[in-house]
Amino acid sequence: MTEQEHDESKLERVIRKIKRCLALSKSSNENEAATAMRQAQALMREYRLTELDVRLSDVSEVESEKARANRRPTWDRHLSGIVAQVFGVRPLSYQHWCKSSGRRVDRALFVGVSPAPQIAIYAYEALLVKLTLARREYVALVRSGKRHSSYSPETAGDHFALAWVSAVHGKIHELLPRGEEDPGLTHHSDGRDLVAIETQDKALIDQYLAGQEIGKARKAPKVELDLDAQIAGLLAGQRVELNPGMAHSGQAQAQIASGQ
Repeated sequence: MTEQEHDESKLERVIRKIKRCLALSKSSNENEAATAMRQAQALMREYRLTELDVRLSDVSEVESEKARANRRPTWDRHLSGIVAQVFGVRPLSYQHWCKSSGRRVDRALFVGVSPAPQIAIYAYEALLVKLTLARREYVALVRSGKRHSSYSPETAGDHFALAWVSAVHGKIHELLPRGEEDPGLTHHSDGRDLVAIETQDKALIDQYLAGQEIGKARKAPKVELDLDAQIAGLLAGQRVELNPGMAHSGQAQAQIASGQ
């Protein structure tokens, strides 16, 4: 372990201890709460950390293992966009030189407050596999003449995929368990707590990305879509069943089963 890695590891341990102290500072026991807050403040002073530094440590970025040699197609970027919207993370395209393949690649990347990026990447990759297969099958049908299109098979497949994503967008919220009431709780949230958390997370993500160079997204040109491909894509997307599951660790694992 290098000196820098040792320092980073030590800082991570300190931040975890500060977080525990801050959590204890909300205790109903006034003495315990006051002691925990003093310890948290002392550690922050010693290591010259602010509360924002501590909160920013929860923000992480996760990149997809799936990469493309060229720029990700519009339907791929739309898929990562709707997944990001559901899980409250920021979707980005990460272009870099891949040593293993010896070429420049483009892959999806999510930035957010943990564990949201990890859950989002799981859902995105699982859906991407299904979408890629469904698009490939539709392209083959157009190429064989079993499906009519005034566009090339690949273009018709792109139109199919965009409609597929639109159909799944209406169902993907099922991946995120929301609004389930705990019968043991006497206080019921009216939704304002959730909005406050989402707003706070968005502010943290903005702060995290503030010092990084991020290219502006290209504006997609307006095109007339193949109606037959759209209908086929919508129907295929509607047949995808989304069943959320919760792992014992408390992190959601999306169990996505196709209804085709």
